[in-house]
Amino acid sequence: MDTTKRLVGLMKPYKWRIAMAMLLQLVVIASRMIAPLIQKSIVNDVIPHQDLDRLLPLCGGLMALVLMRAVCTYRRGLTLEKVSQNVVYDLRTGLYRHMQELPYQFYDKHRIGEIMSRMTGDIEGIRNLIAGGLVSVFDNLLNFVGALIFLTFLSWQLMLALLISAPILAYTAWQFRKRIHPAFVNIREQNAVLNTRTTENLAGMRVVKAFAREPYEFEQFEKDNRKLLKLNLKATWIWSDFVPLMELLSGLCYPVMLIAGAVLIFYNKMDIGTLVAVNGYVWLITNPMRQLANLVNMVTNAVTSAEKLFYYADFGAAIKEKPQAVEPKEFKGKVEFDHVNFAYGDTEVLHDISFTAEPGQTIAVMGATGAGKSTLTLLMGRFYDVSGGSVRVDGVDVRDQKLAPLRSHIGYVPQETFLFSDSLFENIRFGRPDADAARVENAADVAQATEFIDAMPDGYETVVGERGMGLSGGQKQRTAIARAVLIDPTILVMDDSTSAVDMETEYVIQQKLKKVLAGRTTFIIAHRISSVKNADQILVMKDGAIAERGTHKELLAKKGIYYQMVQDQYRDLKNVQGQEVTANG
Repeated sequence: MDTTKRLVGLMKPYKWRIAMAMLLQLVVIASRMIAPLIQKSIVNDVIPHQDLDRLLPLCGGLMALVLMRAVCTYRRGLTLEKVSQNVVYDLRTGLYRHMQELPYQFYDKHRIGEIMSRMTGDIEGIRNLIAGGLVSVFDNLLNFVGALIFLTFLSWQLMLALLISAPILAYTAWQFRKRIHPAFVNIREQNAVLNTRTTENLAGMRVVKAFAREPYEFEQFEKDNRKLLKLNLKATWIWSDFVPLMELLSGLCYPVMLIAGAVLIFYNKMDIGTLVAVNGYVWLITNPMRQLANLVNMVTNAVTSAEKLFYYADFGAAIKEKPQAVEPKEFKGKVEFDHVNFAYGDTEVLHDISFTAEPGQTIAVMGATGAGKSTLTLLMGRFYDVSGGSVRVDGVDVRDQKLAPLRSHIGYVPQETFLFSDSLFENIRFGRPDADAARVENAADVAQATEFIDAMPDGYETVVGERGMGLSGGQKQRTAIARAVLIDPTILVMDDSTSAVDMETEYVIQQKLKKVLAGRTTFIIAHRISSVKNADQILVMKDGAIAERGTHKELLAKKGIYYQMVQDQYRDLKNVQGQEVTANG
């Protein structure tokens, strides 16, 4: 019922259009109710007396009713189709906006293929309900009730005879709904699984081909596809169990009506014209009975789709901006971690992290994979909320700050470079869509991207493939660096962002970044010692905690974890020179 109420709420902005459509359908239903009465008059009054003067007007009236039904049906269908498209537009737009507000945790747990299945197939199920289901329910209900009322006035005996099967039919429909609803839920879930596998497989087709795993991937797809087939067939079997019974119960109404009507005529309790009229109303009663299974199927399908969509809509944004959120008086780039703890669910990722990055300093973060390096930098932009302690940017806890200004002053170069299927020019100025060509080219120059961009046939207008396909790893990373530089951030986060760039190019990028970002705070997450050795402070992470901190020379002098990292990286050089790497690097 809650889902049904919310579906009604989606249609509320268009209530007058829906009311107009239902009014038009009411006219259609009224015309159906009148037609059997005209037929009765023709049989009882016109034919016995061969009254041609009355025959033509009555037949003309029947034709007028048919024409009126056609016009009203056309206008009603057009109106509801427009309403359904508008409701779907509103729902899709609202969901997409909501998706933008959902935290990283949501996308950590939900797959893109599943989300796409909800945003396409499930929304279409709701549209079908509004475009056709609403009017079908309304039409069949009023046809059934109206025909019963007219039939009662014509012959209450026949009305009672026809209603004998109604309780059995209602019980059958209820049982059908109880069994078909779980079947539709399973179908929707498996459809999402299949969409996810298809999306991932197509996106990773180069990897599949590189490892010659096409047969395996096809086998997995075929397995999921066959499971979906079985679920659809199961729903079909449920359908086949109930629909013939409903057809049988509704079909029995005709012989029951004819037998009862004939008996009444034999005893002069009814005339033939009334029996003809009754026959017209019997169709209006039995047709809804026949359509009951289709209606239950359609409504249940739509409600199942709505449940999945409303699940996303109800997934609250864990990262919410406070009503009284503030901004620092001035963004300088000072970052303070004060006894910060962070956990994914029950798994602790960061423990008791404390350090201060002064404006203009470079902070390097090193450590083994899974040590919490990337998570630490994401807390600054409040993409996750701390479990304990606080993160302050320019003296204000990030939980008390306005999100948009906070994030606009932090330039991220993520570990996994993502580029949009657009031109290099638009990708670089993604964070500053108003930037002119000169600023874009300057940012590309800082990132050492100018050389490969100029060598392309269309230069900056070259359209990259999905997720940056068509560019090398180093080219994608340099494009991402240019994108971050262009927004002129107060804080720059470079998360292993030069791992695919050769050391010579990396050195040039570092030198140009020093000039461009002078006075700005920089966080560097890297594995190369050459990337971090000049940092003002190096944090060595281990098991979610800061195991060591200091400058390059200070950490080498400690001969701890960092010292061992240096020795491991320079082992080949050390073997050649026959010496140990010292505090001078």
